[in-house]
Amino acid sequence: MAAWFPEGINTDGIIYPIVPGGYAVVGAAALSGAVTHTVSTAVIVFELTGQISHILPIMIAVILANAVAQSLQQSIYDSIIRIKKLPYLPELGWGHHE
Repeated sequence: MAAWFPEGINTDGIIYPIVPGGYAVVGAAALSGAVTHTVSTAVIVFELTGQISHILPIMIAVILANAVAQSLQQSIYDSIIRIKKLPYLPELGWGHHE
């Protein structure tokens, strides 16, 4: 974005600068959320950065990355449990049992 719009995005005479660090924070939060399969990484990023202005992009990125990752693979915690052959609770079914 910064390469395409080096001066920023001009909307109604107001120039909004493009901050590459914001994109890096959103990407890091999405990656962490996808690997761990948790949405709480978004809250951790808010606490670490203190940037309330990034709430919406971070939440959207974390939720989308989490949804894609859950449809493709297990979380890293489940993988480690299975590799170490540790005991674990079975998956709970969401359907109604008769």
